[in-house]
Amino acid sequence: MFLSKNFLENISIRQILLLGLLLRLLAVFFSPGYAFHDDHFEMPELVFRWKDGISFLWTGSDVHVFSLIYPGMMYLLFEGCHAIGIDRPEDMMFVVRLIHALVSLLSIYYAYLLTIRLTGKKDTAHIVALLMALFWIFPFMSVRNLREFFCIPFLLIGCYYIAHHRHSTRSLFLAALFFAISFSIRLQVIFIPAGIGLCMLFKKELIPKAIIFGISFGVAYMLTQGLFDLIYYGDPFANIKEYVRFNSNPVNIELQPQGPWYQYIGTVAGVVWGFPFLLLLWGYTHCFRMAFAIKMLAVAALVFFAFHSYYSNKQERFILPFIPLFLLLGVIGLKDIFENQAIRPWLAKMTKWIIAWFLVLNTVGLLVLTFTYSKRSRVEAMIYLRKRGDVSNIIMEGEVSLQRPPLFYLGKHLAPYVMPAEGNIEQLQKEINSSGQPAPNYVIMAGHKDFEKRVQRLKTIFPSLEPETIIKTSFVDNLAYWLNPKHNQNEDWYIYRIR
Repeated sequence: MFLSKNFLENISIRQILLLGLLLRLLAVFFSPGYAFHDDHFEMPELVFRWKDGISFLWTGSDVHVFSLIYPGMMYLLFEGCHAIGIDRPEDMMFVVRLIHALVSLLSIYYAYLLTIRLTGKKDTAHIVALLMALFWIFPFMSVRNLREFFCIPFLLIGCYYIAHHRHSTRSLFLAALFFAISFSIRLQVIFIPAGIGLCMLFKKELIPKAIIFGISFGVAYMLTQGLFDLIYYGDPFANIKEYVRFNSNPVNIELQPQGPWYQYIGTVAGVVWGFPFLLLLWGYTHCFRMAFAIKMLAVAALVFFAFHSYYSNKQERFILPFIPLFLLLGVIGLKDIFENQAIRPWLAKMTKWIIAWFLVLNTVGLLVLTFTYSKRSRVEAMIYLRKRGDVSNIIMEGEVSLQRPPLFYLGKHLAPYVMPAEGNIEQLQKEINSSGQPAPNYVIMAGHKDFEKRVQRLKTIFPSLEPETIIKTSFVDNLAYWLNPKHNQNEDWYIYRIR
């Protein structure tokens, strides 16, 4: 039905882990750059400023809006790189990708263990482990510095311990500890252990265990995020308070991408290639009629999904922690349906076609994304200028709103001047003369639209402007521009020198 029974019986979790490792190592070597603004500027860029004693606070508060535990790990990793002579930013990021790739293998292993614990079936566990190893976005995401993805291994470990058929104090504490670690990385995952706790409270014989789990989570929080905040800010709840304050402010919410309540249904359906979503959803909803531990995880994942569907700030990466649980529970439920219910021949045939559809598209997506250098032009432009060694400042000029350049790869702390397409050239000249910042000696122009007209506009105040080089972007960045030019600018960056 899903895969050859002989194949599933003969493959081992060690082989699946090696396959997952191979794909992640390919991403380590061939997928540098960064996927989202957040996984660069909330990690390497923040640590770059932190290490040099430059403020990275931006919400008007003395407390950073995200937990600093994960950036703190990166801080120590960077310090370790410097200690052994790895100093180039791109080399340090290679080490970072490698560490993330290795940590992500825990997702494969614990998804496998969790499935065995929930079902007692190795063939089902092998299907789930293969999905965790080979799902098209996972190797690419595994080497990113993205909170929403880095929290997943710890989330799955917590689920493994809480799904124990005989809850002991030890298993409850270990579950709470790993949920607390995932919470410290991505605060919104709190809805998953909260959903689990609620399910336990509704089962009379588990009420004492639910209380122990809740107390254990409080202790685990104080040993992780709470202790860090107490030492760093003097308040064990400082980060939570600041995060809630900032994200409950209507003005701040309106600045973020908005979307309807059903947006993430489409996001998840798109990520699993459309038709397979219907099968997995069928399996997932079937989980609500299965054993308590399976039902409990399905409810908890749904609570997490419902919160993000309700909250108006809609960014695709927010839903990433839900994807592994949806795949795992979808497979468990679907396999139970096909093994224990009479399935009409036409439905069985259609299911085979949908699985074939998924395997083909997943393979194509996996091969493309695993070898994608995301945000290539942004990273390579900074590396190029760093190698020139003479940058005093930069003007960022673009056809639409401009993203901040990744100065970490430049190796210098600058305050670049910004010149949008609708900007006033005389105002730019005044800003340069009065800002007190170093004068620019390079211009980076992004996008092709009205290009010559924009160059001539710059030449009115920089008549000696000379082209240096063009940094081309990657296929996937070009694809993102083609799919949504309104929100994605063309990523080719043109570097000009001001003589």
